[in-house]
Amino acid sequence: MDNLDFVDKAFDELCHTLASGKKDMLENINRANKGELFALHFLTQQDVKVLPTELSTALQVTTGRVSALLASLEKKGYIHRETDKNNRRNIHVTITDAGRRYFEEETKSIKQIYSNVFIEMGKDDTLLFLNSIKQFYELSQKYMHSEQ
Repeated sequence: MDNLDFVDKAFDELCHTLASGKKDMLENINRANKGELFALHFLTQQDVKVLPTELSTALQVTTGRVSALLASLEKKGYIHRETDKNNRRNIHVTITDAGRRYFEEETKSIKQIYSNVFIEMGKDDTLLFLNSIKQFYELSQKYMHSEQ
């Protein structure tokens, strides 16, 4: 098998695995990718009022994406936005108790699922998987940045 044949088959297998009826898993990944859990994690860690630009920097997303994210989180009652009384152009964001509970529940649920997977995979396969995915991510970043 030549390299191109291998690459085509690997790409097809990756696409098939990600799209093969695993709707719940993909929805959870998609929700996480939209940044809700990452934003709530950041706000939990800060435990102070945060500016949307700080969140944008931390999540490495545009301020427009952060605005949409904050609107969604506020609608769900997970965050509170407040205008700075000293500088009305600044908005301060804080996590609510409901946001903390949601983050803790989701994190606990995800950790339990992955713990079960890693136990079933075993230590050696888990370490191989983690090293492989790290390498895949680093190489993806390398080639994504070289294309721009």
